[in-house]
Amino acid sequence: MYLYDANAILNLVKRGELRVLLGGHTLDLAIYETANAIWKEYHLLKKIRIEIVYKLIELLSKIFNILDLHTIRGFEKDVMDIAVREGITIYDASYIYIAMKNNLTLVTDDRKLMNIAKKYVNIATTSDITT
Repeated sequence: MYLYDANAILNLVKRGELRVLLGGHTLDLAIYETANAIWKEYHLLKKIRIEIVYKLIELLSKIFNILDLHTIRGFEKDVMDIAVREGITIYDASYIYIAMKNNLTLVTDDRKLMNIAKKYVNIATTSDITT
C-alpha cells in the first residue's frame, strides 16, 4: 500500500494518472499542501487560469474523499523526534512517521525527502508506480 505526499498527488493529477491513487493513503496535511500549490501556480507563478484552479480543486476534493486520510494527532512527539534527528520539516517527518507506523511505501517526487525517508521506509516515485 502507498502513502502519497502532496507532491506525488499533484504530479499524478497533472499527468492524469489517477487510478494508482485508489486504495491509497495520505495525510490530512496534503489537502492544505495541494491547495496551496495550486494557489501558488495561479497567483504567484501565473501558470494556470482561474478556471483550471477550480477544476483542480474540485478534482482534488474527490481524490481526498477516496484516499485514506491519516493525522499525526497523538504522535506529535514521535514526529518531532524524526524532524529534529534528520533536520527536516514537521511536514516531511509526518509523512515518514505515518508510513512507518502503517507499514506503507512512501510515494514522493521530492528528492530530499526521498533521501531521508529511505532510512526508515520503502520509497517510490510516481514514475516508479506508473510504469
